[in-house]
Amino acid sequence: MGELRLQWWRDTIEAFGAGATTGHPIADALGHAARTHKLAPLSLIAMTEARAFDLYDDPMSDEAAFAGYVSKTEAIPFALARQILSDEPASTDLATRAGNIFGQTRLLADLPRVLARGRLPLSVPQLKSAGVDPAALLRGETSQAFADWLEQSCAEIATANASVRNTLRSSPVADRMALLPLATVPATLSAIRATGRDPLRTPAEISPMARVWRIGRARWLGL
Repeated sequence: MGELRLQWWRDTIEAFGAGATTGHPIADALGHAARTHKLAPLSLIAMTEARAFDLYDDPMSDEAAFAGYVSKTEAIPFALARQILSDEPASTDLATRAGNIFGQTRLLADLPRVLARGRLPLSVPQLKSAGVDPAALLRGETSQAFADWLEQSCAEIATANASVRNTLRSSPVADRMALLPLATVPATLSAIRATGRDPLRTPAEISPMARVWRIGRARWLGL
């Protein structure tokens, strides 16, 4: 069923250029945006193709596969948002960095839900190099090695996020607006690191109001 839905989206995106409509409000709105802002169909299809990984139980084979997944599912939307906001050339580097940050944060926060479906969306070689047993994670068994890996990952994400946000202070307004979701990263990392939370069984969440407030504050005060 998942493959059928993905194929429907592929076919629908390929028909955007002809002005076809489907009656599906989200698809038709996306088609209108794609035509208005000349969004590349290949980028939209790449986002669709990447989601095929979510349908199966195969682990993330290596760091390159992980980076590719995050890039297509998170960096491409940032780049497309930037294109919609301005006709000026966008910084591919900024979109890629922002996508990696946002994607890794979301995966760590939602890890319990993904593990509960029998999937491991993390780089297996990277986990093993840190002394973490991937099979134990799928069984819901945490360890000090995993706790150390998680803390290091959060620290690296926080550093990368601070670097991007610092760069954005002198970037065009369109860049700052497109990357506003990065304003939610610090709060999500705090939820991931919360004392007493089981990182394999309890998702790390911040309230919708907190997300809106942080994005709004970043909009008016700057990232």
